Amino acid sequence: MKIYLQMILLFSLLSLGSCKDWLDLQPEGQATSDELFTTGDGYRSVLAGIYQAMASKNLYGVELQFGIVDCMSRQYTWNWNYNEQGPDMYKIAREFDYYNSSLRPTIDNIWKDGFNVVANANNLIQNLDGASPDLFAGGEPERRMILGEAYACRALMHFDLLRLFAPAPVHDEGEQRVPYVEDYPNIQPNGIGVKSFLEKVIRDLKTARSLTIQFDTTALGMSLSASGNARFYGTLESNMEGHQNENTVDGFYMGRGYRLSYYATSALLARVYQYAGMQEEAFRLADSVLNFKATGMAGVSYDMFSKDEFGDFQVDDYEQKKNLKAVSNLIFAVYNEEAYNDYSLGRFFQKRADGMNKGSWLMLDLDNQKIFQKTDGASDESEMDIRSKYLLFKPEDNSIWGNYKISAKWYCSDNLTIRKANVQILPVIRATEMRYIMAEYYARKQQFEQAYQILNQIRQNRATWAEFPVEGQEWGEWKTMEDLPVAQDYETFQKDLIRDAQREWISEGQLFYLYKRLGAKVYFKEDEIRELNKSEYMLPVPDNQSM
Repeated sequence: MKIYLQMILLFSLLSLGSCKDWLDLQPEGQATSDELFTTGDGYRSVLAGIYQAMASKNLYGVELQFGIVDCMSRQYTWNWNYNEQGPDMYKIAREFDYYNSSLRPTIDNIWKDGFNVVANANNLIQNLDGASPDLFAGGEPERRMILGEAYACRALMHFDLLRLFAPAPVHDEGEQRVPYVEDYPNIQPNGIGVKSFLEKVIRDLKTARSLTIQFDTTALGMSLSASGNARFYGTLESNMEGHQNENTVDGFYMGRGYRLSYYATSALLARVYQYAGMQEEAFRLADSVLNFKATGMAGVSYDMFSKDEFGDFQVDDYEQKKNLKAVSNLIFAVYNEEAYNDYSLGRFFQKRADGMNKGSWLMLDLDNQKIFQKTDGASDESEMDIRSKYLLFKPEDNSIWGNYKISAKWYCSDNLTIRKANVQILPVIRATEMRYIMAEYYARKQQFEQAYQILNQIRQNRATWAEFPVEGQEWGEWKTMEDLPVAQDYETFQKDLIRDAQREWISEGQLFYLYKRLGAKVYFKEDEIRELNKSEYMLPVPDNQSM
């Protein structure tokens, strides 16, 4: 069987263009895999197609981003909407009615599109294994890079399908629901158990790290990942050793933040280790990710993933807010320059009512979830935490009363340049998660001082600043969000961890997985705050599993 990959085959762009040119390849005719795998540029195109497929609406474009996965975490409410029905499918997902005819096709498409990514990755892996390094402009290091990324894409997609369609490891009873597909073609693979599945994910990610390390730890490779601006905006740090002007770098190598590089794969492996209950391994790898440094000239050192730079969006005018995805803190994201149009973002994150149409607003359930209150209920931190003060907005509609707001991470500015730069980035892994992994590890070891030191550092970096007179100075700056008191029991710590994650992961598709892994209690109504049961946290496998 031949897989048909729709690609534009204008390879002359690849050596001269930016990362945008490479990632924005659009369909133009059809080429069989046999034709694509005759040149190095063909391999590049197949890899680009895999990343594009991951950005589809049913995957990290919408549904595994701010869509049904976040509805399943019950982040949103439709109590604000008294006159219209709103987006039925999302309200149905919030109530876990997975067999409803309005929702089931989307669930089936998540499965289908996810395994389509896997099939393309397998096809690429099988062809790369026997490919000559002479085919590639970058020789053997480029072949290894593409092969490593293909393994990582396969692992990531499998892992998230497992997190959606299989039991959490803490509730695993040996059910064989999800297959791990390693061959192309494989039309009707059989499901395997969660433990065996996770072992395969870990094996593939280890393989990916061993293959991508060769390029990503070179002077050029570190330069391309040294900062958020380098990873996502293509602006290289001028003090890096071996620095090249970004206009002279082959576009294929740019945009490492949109690729499963050695660094991103390491972070992903830390996430998988934690999900598998391998806390020691998760801790060590998360710590290494936060300590990755790029070495520059004259001793200049760049902290690649441990900086939190939020100044670009701490302005009151939402139309002028930049860097809404906080790229300094972002390790890996998928990319779609046409996200605004492709995903109808103006409908979900509409700024104002348009006549009789209120849009399909994804309003956050702030009052019931209480995410900007401290867990002891002692204080509300909405005005003290930048994730509320600067990253939430209320759409303009005089009929909406109450504390109903929308994530400003997806705010669609009227300024086309600002809007594209903000919404084309679709987050998958943040450095904050590495800190959560380390904090949880310490708490499980009863080392609560270290655990809270990490949590409070996250909070301090996200606190607003207020100006007050200081003796001897005209003005001084004081942080307004107090440190959390150090608890001495794991249950209290877990509540504090979840509360911060509820703020950090608004409309980013990660909160549901945290609830599922920890068996956390979720708000349903005032007298019903409980764990999700298996029928709620596990999507139904499609009746037809042919691939």
